[in-house]
Amino acid sequence: MNTESYVWGDRSLINFRCKTCGIATHWEPIEPKPGARHGVNLRNFEPALVASVTVRRFDGAATWKFLD
Repeated sequence: MNTESYVWGDRSLINFRCKTCGIATHWEPIEPKPGARHGVNLRNFEPALVASVTVRRFDGAATWKFLD
């Protein structure tokens, strides 16, 4: 496997990054439940693919409310 994981902060999410370059690839809840949020770093994808996806931005720092 080319990724490694780490946990920090409130210890509710597990973060994954590339072992070679260190870029964040994705995150997921430590204890997944139905409807739980997951995150993917879209900068790892080709721009044309990203352009075809609806991206919803949210305030992950405080409120977890969508900004759109």
